[in-house]
Amino acid sequence: MNQFIGRETELKNLNHMYQSNRFEMAVIYGRRRVGKTSIIKQFIKDKPAIYVQGVEATAETNLRFLSNAILDFEEPKRNNRQKSFYDFKEAFEEVQDIADKQDEKLIFIMDKYPYFAESAGEISSVLQYEIDHLFKEKNNIMLILCGSSMSFMERQVLGYKSPLYGRKTGQFKIRPFDIFNTKKMLPKVNNDDLLAYYGITDGIPQYLSFVNQDLSIAENIQKMFLNQNAPLQDEPNVLLQEELRKPATYFSILNALAHGKNKSSQISQAIGMSNGSSISAYLNNLIDLEIIERKQPIFENNVRKAIYAFKDNMFKFWFKFIAEAQDQIALERTRGVLLGIMDELSRFLGPVFEQASRDWLWQQDDLPFYPKKISSWWGNNLIKHRQEEIDVVASNHDDSEAIVGECKWRNADKLNHEMIDTLITRAALLPKVEKTYLYFFVKESTDNFKKYAKEHNVRVVEYQNFLDR
Repeated sequence: MNQFIGRETELKNLNHMYQSNRFEMAVIYGRRRVGKTSIIKQFIKDKPAIYVQGVEATAETNLRFLSNAILDFEEPKRNNRQKSFYDFKEAFEEVQDIADKQDEKLIFIMDKYPYFAESAGEISSVLQYEIDHLFKEKNNIMLILCGSSMSFMERQVLGYKSPLYGRKTGQFKIRPFDIFNTKKMLPKVNNDDLLAYYGITDGIPQYLSFVNQDLSIAENIQKMFLNQNAPLQDEPNVLLQEELRKPATYFSILNALAHGKNKSSQISQAIGMSNGSSISAYLNNLIDLEIIERKQPIFENNVRKAIYAFKDNMFKFWFKFIAEAQDQIALERTRGVLLGIMDELSRFLGPVFEQASRDWLWQQDDLPFYPKKISSWWGNNLIKHRQEEIDVVASNHDDSEAIVGECKWRNADKLNHEMIDTLITRAALLPKVEKTYLYFFVKESTDNFKKYAKEHNVRVVEYQNFLDR
């Protein structure tokens, strides 16, 4: 049996809700494959629980599935599998009857809740009525609604126009693993390879489970992406078709983004969409799914300086290397594709290392201050008449102080003193900030580089060390 890894905070808070003496309603959501159901199953171990998953089918089918889950809890060895409740109201009231007979709080989980709601438009209103007039009166049920469609969960369950608005007592947005939980999931992998796996899977637990820790990076990329039956060979395409209408348009947008088009006008032109405003809805949907993000320099409020970038690194990897290799994959002629990936992999990992460095900052207790936000910055250097970028900027509560960091994913012999000087110069360009603390994140370093950094009040953080915490 696989060991359950991470999610300590979510499990702690769910258990705290369970131990209360009132009705509780937890909303759990996050992108597909991120591990929501695994968290729920870990949480309900050794607790009385009715668990049902919605399906993409009719209301009658979903009611039958719900009926079976309820009746199976009441009578696990029953023979009559045809019995079904008259409607959802009757089913929910039976859940309350069951809870009244338990010695401890009953957990009632409706996983894939959007499928229930899409098949039966009345279900949220019916559930709201039962919460208000039954569940809250008895205080012996913990209701969990779970779903992958983040836009649906945020608008139709958590949003103020939803019948369920104001009923939730806790919400949990489940995010991919950070670099540290990725390490826990792949303990045998050396740290350099770990960053690659973190990048090509985006820290999604199910994708990380496909990694064979006894194989090399190249062998795992071949196994995970470049065979006809590879689990991630067509994964982004499948996810787009499951989540979105007109997936071909979204495919084209992401393909343009993977090839360096990062402004809406550039993307519109690249995909042949003449009306620039038309693309906004598509981009916003991809943002809702957390596949891409709209980025602005930290401390900057001018939306015209915003750019679009991949937030999901697995999508970025797939569209950069795999999307246009489908013919070679079908013919099983992928040796050249794999050689190209391995040649480019170090450059692909540069931004991944920046994210890992942000992960490290969020975990630290010995920083000059607790960060309010961690992002990046870019802007004009008026003296040198060029645009400058800063990889990592963490601001304090009022933006008067900032941790300013440079990230270099390269071998120690490629580092030089000029990089330290550049960091110092760029830190001075930040608007608003009165005091800066300089950090240099490196794959590895030399004594000479660290000595020069220390002389200039720059803290060097080596990747190998920040994983060995």
